[in-house]
Amino acid sequence: MIAPRALLRAAAVALALSGGAAGAAAADVPVLAVVSQTAATVTFLPMAPGGEKGEEVKIGEAPAAIGVGPDGRSLYVTHPDLGRVTLLDAVTRRITSIFQVKGQPFGVAATDEHLYVSDWSRNRVHRLDVATGALTGEVEVGKSPAALVMTKSGARAYVANRESDSVSIVDLKTMTATGEIKVGRAPFALALAPDERRLYVANVQSGDLSVIDLESGQELKRVPVGRMPYGVAPTPDGTQVAVTNQQDGAVALVDVKTFEVRAKVKVGQYPEGIWLAPDAKTAAVANWFDDSVSLINLATAKELGRVTVPAGPRYLAALAP
Repeated sequence: MIAPRALLRAAAVALALSGGAAGAAAADVPVLAVVSQTAATVTFLPMAPGGEKGEEVKIGEAPAAIGVGPDGRSLYVTHPDLGRVTLLDAVTRRITSIFQVKGQPFGVAATDEHLYVSDWSRNRVHRLDVATGALTGEVEVGKSPAALVMTKSGARAYVANRESDSVSIVDLKTMTATGEIKVGRAPFALALAPDERRLYVANVQSGDLSVIDLESGQELKRVPVGRMPYGVAPTPDGTQVAVTNQQDGAVALVDVKTFEVRAKVKVGQYPEGIWLAPDAKTAAVANWFDDSVSLINLATAKELGRVTVPAGPRYLAALAP
């Protein structure tokens, strides 16, 4: 189902991508890069009036996570089953490089100089030269590292260790593990609060959200959120956290002051990746089994509509100018 014109207009935010095959005439329209695992594509989906169909780029078999470089146009897509990372230019919509990586690369984050990739099978984080893909360092973390998130300064990363029920803290300058924080069962996704004082971790098997105080390195709370939470994102104003729950087909909205779920929003089947607009009014959710992206009004806790995308969407990222 294509979201109605008025609903997509309501979803428009002040994040833009200028240039590119489909973007030059719509510089004021936010664009999401949606990774579809089954279809092996990245879809550039404009959140624009009229529900325009996104431009699809074939990316290679079994793509997983996606990261955006500091320039807002360099995209990094991991392929755990192929042992590689595909680099894609979001403006030209072309593949620029393919890096072969040891093990099963999954989570990814980038600076101007380095690409950091979690290795699911070898329990490590690799540091690659962002221009050549050459390995420049690595550090051992917990078992089955999934998502990783990097601080704004690029000095530190936090890694969700699914089979260790923990989060590793990594000093990216020295490539050393400086700590490990126990969380719920099978942590998979994680996100930093806007002020970087807290870390939010979605625990798949225990069905809860770990709230970590980063100054003390202690878990403050585990908030029950639903069945199989697989994605997490705080609102830019820091007042709430949105968590996708696969088996519930819903997004839980958690109040960060009360540590309580204030609402649940029904979306498509098996939601995973989630993105929140800078104005804290709208969310976009990738529905893995529904081949769609849901748009949510965060204030009313209602689904606005769905946009059809290629088969198996799992992760998405917003492009910045």
